Amino acid sequence: MSNIVIIGAGQTGRGYLNRFFGTERVTFVDKEKTLIDALQANPSYQVFFGAKERAPVTLENYDAYLIDSQEGLRSLAEADLIMISVGQQNLKTVSDILQKALAMRTKQDVDILTAENGVNVTKELKFLCEDKRVHLAEAIVFCTTVKTEHSLDILSENRDYLPYDVVALGHELPYENMAAEENLDVLMQRKIYTYNCVSAVVSYLGYYKNYQVYSDAANDIEIEQCIHKILKTLNTCICLEYGISQEEQEEFAEMAVKKFQNKNIVDTIERNARNVDRKLGPTERILAPLSIIHRHQKECPELLLVAACAIYYGKKTNTLKKDIDMYFETLPPSWTRQIKEKLKTLEQ
Repeated sequence: MSNIVIIGAGQTGRGYLNRFFGTERVTFVDKEKTLIDALQANPSYQVFFGAKERAPVTLENYDAYLIDSQEGLRSLAEADLIMISVGQQNLKTVSDILQKALAMRTKQDVDILTAENGVNVTKELKFLCEDKRVHLAEAIVFCTTVKTEHSLDILSENRDYLPYDVVALGHELPYENMAAEENLDVLMQRKIYTYNCVSAVVSYLGYYKNYQVYSDAANDIEIEQCIHKILKTLNTCICLEYGISQEEQEEFAEMAVKKFQNKNIVDTIERNARNVDRKLGPTERILAPLSIIHRHQKECPELLLVAACAIYYGKKTNTLKKDIDMYFETLPPSWTRQIKEKLKTLEQ
């Protein structure tokens, strides 16, 4: 039996990553005392998948400690596999704690996998590989999980599939449904261009149309039509960029649409729209797809509308951190003008 530690006991760590280790003993470490106290006080929690999709899974295979406690550091120092799901912005803090744990470590090799949304998320942890015992790689989360009020239970999409970078890690992992992927960087780019892009369409058009429930927005006929118009252009560009078949990319994109239209997952527009400053970044879900479209000399006015809606959301919630033009410096000036024109129309 392996020593497995999950850093981050939130909805992904608790409701998704732990499902891969049902027969193993897992230790959760987290900085949130209230959450750790709840896990220590409750011997189990359940993951639900929606009516008729799948029976609930009961998980009772865990211990839980504050990440910077003596028990938390000891767990990290003795781990064989460490999974990290804390949000990319928190990885610097995690790297400092892992360095302390490695200094205490008396065992040999340790595998460290990040399970975050983003590009090059392991950069904050790369220096840990100076310790030759560390094998570091990324994994990609395709499954939506949502916490329930006043409970440790999780509502989850019915998907058990976690691809990880087997080349970077250097060996395969023995856990069922963890998929060794030799071209994870391409899969990650496709996810941002496809899944994350569709999520942005639903989030920011949904916000503009005054939706609160995420799946309601995803099933709105106008938003659905916008998604398919964007994907018609985007799928072609992705196929050209990565040399994959149209059929493969269209199937991949359709899985994204079905995921967000799943009414069993009760998620909110606000949770998915927040952090708009980051989501308007050049490698993120709106600008990166626009860049690939421009690179292949295509046009997509529908995605420019999504960019305008994102700015609209940021202005309404007072969460923009830059002038509007600064967000679109990587785009052709004519596209920036179109975005600003669309924003003006939205505001009117």
